[in-house]
Parts: sequence; C-alpha cells; structure tokens
Amino acid sequence: MFVLVISVVITIKRKKVQYSTEQQWNPSLSLQKQVTVMSMNLSAKLDELQRGDRHLETTVALCEIRTQLQELTKSVESCQSEVSEVKRDMVAIKHELDTVQQVKEEIEELREYVDRLEEHTQRRKLRLLEQGLTAFLSYAIFAAVLGMLQFGYNTGVINAPQSNIEYFIKDVYKSRYAEDLPEEIVKTLYSVAVSIFAIGGMIGGFGGGIVANKFGRKGGLLLNNILGVAGGCLMWCTKVANSYEMLFFGRFIMGVNCGLNTSLVPMYISEISPLNLRGGLGTINQLAVTVGLLISQVLGIEQILGTSEGWPLLLGLAVVPALMQLLLLPVCPESPRYLLITKQWEEEARRALRRLRASNQVEEDIEEMRAEERAQQAESSISMLELICSPTLRAPLIIGIVMQLSQQLSGINAVFYYSTDLFESSGLSPESAKFATIGIGCIMVIMTLISIPLMDRMGRRTLHLYGLGGMFIFSIFITISFLIKEMIDWMSYLSVVSTLFFVQFFAMGPGSIPWMITAELFSQGPRPAAMSIAVLVNWIANFLVGIVFPSMKSYLDNYTFLPFSAFLALFWTFTYKKVPETKNKTFEEILALFRKENESEGENNTPSTVPPQQESNNVSDTKL
Repeated sequence: MFVLVISVVITIKRKKVQYSTEQQWNPSLSLQKQVTVMSMNLSAKLDELQRGDRHLETTVALCEIRTQLQELTKSVESCQSEVSEVKRDMVAIKHELDTVQQVKEEIEELREYVDRLEEHTQRRKLRLLEQGLTAFLSYAIFAAVLGMLQFGYNTGVINAPQSNIEYFIKDVYKSRYAEDLPEEIVKTLYSVAVSIFAIGGMIGGFGGGIVANKFGRKGGLLLNNILGVAGGCLMWCTKVANSYEMLFFGRFIMGVNCGLNTSLVPMYISEISPLNLRGGLGTINQLAVTVGLLISQVLGIEQILGTSEGWPLLLGLAVVPALMQLLLLPVCPESPRYLLITKQWEEEARRALRRLRASNQVEEDIEEMRAEERAQQAESSISMLELICSPTLRAPLIIGIVMQLSQQLSGINAVFYYSTDLFESSGLSPESAKFATIGIGCIMVIMTLISIPLMDRMGRRTLHLYGLGGMFIFSIFITISFLIKEMIDWMSYLSVVSTLFFVQFFAMGPGSIPWMITAELFSQGPRPAAMSIAVLVNWIANFLVGIVFPSMKSYLDNYTFLPFSAFLALFWTFTYKKVPETKNKTFEEILALFRKENESEGENNTPSTVPPQQESNNVSDTKL
C-alpha cells in the first residue's frame, strides 16, 4: 500500500512537471532533460522496491526519493521563474513593436505632410511666377535706380574734361606758388581726382549694410541724397573757389554717396521685385549706370560742357539725380521684406505689397517671406564677422566677392576712366576719340536693354559666361591692334571696334549680374552684411584699377590689356565651375542649394563644423 501511494505521488509529480513544462513554453532544454532523467531514476527505484521488502533498503530508497523530489521541486520553481522572466521580456518586446509601428505611422504621416507642403510650395511659386509689372512698381524702381544713374554719371564724367582739369590744376598751383607744376605731378593729381571717388565708394559701400538695417532700404537712400547734393555743390564751386582740393573733397563725398547707392539700390530692387521679374528688373541697375555714363559723355564734349568754363558745371550736375530722388522716392513704400522680416511689421508689409502688386492678393508673397524668415531665423541679425566665419555662408560669400572682382578687374574701368586718352594713343584725333567714347556709352545702353529680357530666359550664369568669354577674346584683339597700329594705319580703327565689342560683352553680363546675384545669393538676415563686403571689394578693385592703370599703361605700353585678359580667363573658369544658376529660384531655394552643398562636403570630409544655429532646416526646403 505504501509503495502504491509513493508510486502515485511520483506519477502525479511527473505529470505535473511535464504539464507545467509544456504549458510554460519550454524555456530550457537542459532542464527538460534533467526532469526526464530524474523521473526515470524514480521509476527504477519504485520497481526495485516492489521486487524487495527489506526495511532498510526501503528507508534508504525513500530518502533518496525525498531528496530527488526536493531537487525536482527546486528545478520546477527555477523553471517557473525563468518562464516568468521570458513572459516579461515578451511583454517588453511587444511594447517596443507597438512603439515601432507607431513611429512608422508617424513617419508616413510626416511624409504625406511633406508631400502636401511641397505641392503647396510649388503652387505658391507658380502663382509668384505669374505676377506682372505694375505701374507703381515701375515708378518705385525708376525712383530707386536714380542712385545708380548717379554712380554711372560720376564714373564717366571725369573722363572727357581730363585736359581741362589738368590745366586748372596747373593754373591754381602757379597762382599760389608762382611756379609751374611738373607734368608728372599734374598727372598724379588727376589720378587722385579719379581714384579718390573710389576711396569714398569703399567707405560708403562698407557702411551700406549698417545703413540698410538701421534706416531701411528706402530710408537709407533718402538720407544718402544729402551727400549727393553736398558733393555735387563742392565740385560745382571748385573753379570759383580756385581750389583743386575742393574738387578732390567733392569727388570723395560723391564717392561715399555712390558707394551707398551701389549697396542699397540693388538690395531694394531685389526685395520689391516679383520672382519672375527679378532678373530683368535687376538689370535696370546697370541700365541706369550706362545711361548715366552716356549722359556724362555727351555733356562732356566741347560743343556742350567740355570746355574750360563749362567743366565745373558738368561735374556739379551730379546734384540733379540726388534732387530727383529726394522728390520721387518718398511716395514709394519701404521694402516689404525689411518691414516683415527685420521689423516684424506684417500689416505695413501687406500694405506695401498691395501697392507694389496693385492687388489685394499678396498671401503668396507673405508666405514666401515667412518661409525665408523661418529658414534664416537664427541669422536674423548676423554681423559681418559672423558672416565671414559661417561655413554655411562661406561659399555664397566667396562667389559674391569673385563676381564683384570679375566686374572691376575685367579692365572695363580702364576704358571708362581713360577711354579718350586710350583712343588718342591708338591713333585717333582728340575729337574722334571723344566721339568714340560716346559710342561706348551708346553700346552700353543698347546692350543693357537687350540683356533685360535675356536675364530671365537664359539665366545669370549663362550670360555672365558669354560676357566674360567675349571680353577675353576682344581684349586680345585690343592688344593685337596696339602692337601693329604703327605698321598698318587702319589698325587704330580695329582697336576702336574691339573696344566697342569689349564694352558690349561687358554690358551683356559682368555689368549687371554681380550686383544682382550678390543680393540673390543671401537671405534677409545676412544680405546687408554680404552686400557691404561685396561692395567694399568692388570699390577696392575700382580704386586699384583707377590708380594703377596710368602707370601700367606707361610700363606695359601696347601690352596694357594682357593682365586683364588673364583675369578674364580666371573669372570665366571660376564662374563655370562654382557659380550656380539663380534664375526663377526663391531666396529660400537658393539658401537650400548651398546648405545641401555644405552638408555633402561635410560628409566627404571631417565631421561638420557648422554651428548649431546654422543647422535649422525648414521642411519646405528639403527638396528643390
């Protein structure tokens, strides 16, 4: 009976362990084997007890059974503990799977949102591209570009009266010191009168960003006209005061005025222009410069004001564009971008846009500005030092600087400042040389007019490449004509024709694109600082050409244009390899283009050193 009870207990335990193990998902094969072996041992012991009835052996067997039952109990408990842990792990895994599924759903929702946002952005851009030129926008652009007309007039006005100004300097010196001034010093003083304009331009250009941020684009232009009137009056009174120092000071003040104009006017025009007209309207800057050049050249001939009595008035007429702008510009609105992004005056920005677009539907423009603001939120008050040190903005800054250098070191200012003297040295009579100079002004105006519709069809980069390439070819022809003019009489005419084509290709691209593209490459935050640096570089190069060219002409003689040819080849190569096309791209898209390039460079090199504030991305600029 006792043996039967023990057998039943062992059987129940074995069944229980087996059932428990099967129900608990078999966590350990080694534990299963251990239980099986113990069960077999117990069965063997029971069989042995049934065959014998010795009391001692029974007691020992029962002790062994008890011990094995205890071990079996511990093993089962351990198995249950492990099964519990497995259950907890399974619950955690299920929770993680649920989390992964939730994240996947959120990613899908985000992708759908991005797709909708891109569609919305494309529709907004298409609506922006449908905007046209309104009467009030035309008026505002005309009022603004009077500042660039001022720049063109003062760049070319010093050319024609060169001999009269040199005679005036001699006469003043002789009346003061009762002795003649050496010819070399006279030439040097005239070079100072030419180049001091560029020194003033450096100061004005460098301060353009500060003025634009403090007083606004329109406000800065209005204040700048005070300098224009003052500088024009000083030059006008030069002969009455019998002081060539007054001429120098007046040219310096006028340089500061024109430096500010070259920074403020392109900025203002690029910010008020519709997206689809920004290129063509930006070319109006250069058109105003060429018109100013032509006016100064026409008024500078001897039959009008190119006389010993008339040249002070010729220089003093620079007050006219300043006075006209003072009368016309107050009616124009401030830049909507400046009002919305810099000043956070949304209602004023809406009112300005309604007037400029002649429509109440200005939400697309507001959205574009808001997108730009979000993309550049961290750069809302970027300084020039921060701009220079920013890895994200380094590429557009270098492009802007090189584009400005490509304009000034192309040799065009040598033509503007000294074309009359250049034509005379090539064999033309003084009268013919002055009319050839007027021809330069006419070519500039015509080609700039032609380039206006081409700017938004062919693109900035393409036109700039054509312009630099044409200038390179005809600079070589100018050098050839200088070399053989003494051998063949008609080569003097080849130099005139080559110079005219040289100027024509300049007007096609390098004349207007550097001013425009510098404003396009930067968003609202860094744009004033970038324009200040670019304009400063432009005026430094302007000054160097103005002061060095007379000496370069005397040393290199017939090879004067060869250094410019080398520069043109370098600038063409840089433009081809580095300059992006900005045609029909929003400021936001242009910024995203450089951000992607910077990120790809960071992946190919060492870990990115972009500051945290530069890494803020807008969802809408993740794809172009």
